[in-house]
Amino acid sequence: MRRFVVGLIVFSGIAFGQHKEYTVKEITDHLQKKYETIQDATARFTQHVKFGFSKIEQSFSGTLRMKRPNRYRVETEYQTLVTDGTTVWSFSPVNKQVLIDKYKETADSFTPEQFLLNLPANYYATLVQAEAGTDKSLITLKLVPKDDQSFIKSMKVWVDEGSWVVKKVEMLDVNDTEKIYSVLDIKINTNLKDNTFAFTAPPGTEVVDLR
Repeated sequence: MRRFVVGLIVFSGIAFGQHKEYTVKEITDHLQKKYETIQDATARFTQHVKFGFSKIEQSFSGTLRMKRPNRYRVETEYQTLVTDGTTVWSFSPVNKQVLIDKYKETADSFTPEQFLLNLPANYYATLVQAEAGTDKSLITLKLVPKDDQSFIKSMKVWVDEGSWVVKKVEMLDVNDTEKIYSVLDIKINTNLKDNTFAFTAPPGTEVVDLR
């Protein structure tokens, strides 16, 4: 299965420079409580990738639609990834090919559901002092996986204090590839239809079924 774009026994530190001072536990509790109120969401995002070995950099934008449980649709100009929680479709418009596989979460999968619901159990977290020029409403967490075999080496997560929505994610993986996701806007609980998370291949598309 292709990885999705679109995841604290040690709770340490205080977030300063906000309207209120927060411990890491309070921040992660707010994140999880916010996620529990979200049944579906649509977000526009940008992604910047810097590959560790080649140092090649790429930037593009896309749209993420999600609906609980485990339904996602990620669309960029290069690829469309769709899952209904049972099947995954990975469509390349350039290659005119769609790969079909069973949906399965693995240790190196990264989805909002897996990340937020398991964040306290899977990551050590510390607060990072806000960088110059950063929106003062954003709280920054640095996360390090507890699993030494994790595909992700470290992460930074920027959280909006008012809405408790993740606004930016920066990931470094074991290949030293850096990925930065920035949320441009997000709409929550708009009653996305189930058929949003199904995929029909355009005429002329090669279908490769890996199930």
